[in-house]
Amino acid sequence: MALGKGFRWSARLPEALYPASTIAAMLAAWQLSIVLFSIPDFILPGPIAVIESFVGNLGLVWPHFLVTTFEMLLGLFLATVFAVAVSILMVWSRPVEKTLLPLLVFFQTTPKLAVAPLFIVWFGFGYAPKVIIAFWLAYFPIVIATMTGLKDVEPALIDLTKSMSASTLQTFIKVRLPSSLPHFFAGLKLGGVVAILGAIVGEFVGANEGLGYLITMAQHNSDVTLLFSVVITLVVLGRSMYALIGWAETHAISWHVTMRARDQRFFTA
Repeated sequence: MALGKGFRWSARLPEALYPASTIAAMLAAWQLSIVLFSIPDFILPGPIAVIESFVGNLGLVWPHFLVTTFEMLLGLFLATVFAVAVSILMVWSRPVEKTLLPLLVFFQTTPKLAVAPLFIVWFGFGYAPKVIIAFWLAYFPIVIATMTGLKDVEPALIDLTKSMSASTLQTFIKVRLPSSLPHFFAGLKLGGVVAILGAIVGEFVGANEGLGYLITMAQHNSDVTLLFSVVITLVVLGRSMYALIGWAETHAISWHVTMRARDQRFFTA
């Protein structure tokens, strides 16, 4: 068993080299462009200066990171609960779908930056406006993906359950819900990323803590290295969120063909 795990990790290493080499090339091009064009640090600092600033500002960034992470996670959790419940209702009842789906699309297409100041007026400068905006951005991709998954079932499989005298509820639980999980996780990955954007948008509009507030403060102080430090923190947060959802997906639907095909590539490539 240990040998199998070791072989799997050694097989994953070449795949990790692709993004690592791309990042290294981008950093080299970044540093080279600064040297060739003599770009001053207050406009575009070099990678080394940015990394030094990131390490030096960890104590400043960390509390704001925790605030933004909390707002994002709470908004994503509420969006997930809402999206799954609404998706089930719309798939279960066609009249409900005709009633709710146009409203969900309407609210999703409403410009968030234009409406966000209203949330600050209504709910103040606390967590509530940021959580609401994070929820607002995250629910739609989860709703659409989950609805697609619940509907994307082979008719022959539905006919088979009917021939076995399964009730509508049993068919829904045993067939539709499991088949919707790959689509649900795809929507959740996108929702997790845009929930971070929602929290940042809320902090841009009005906040006294959080990474969005820190970006605004760095902009006012023309502190470019601090801006880069916050950007790196947001990249790490987004990538960690995506990886966490991917880990949950791997364990929740290990039986699905996409998961099996992913494992097979480790041994055939």
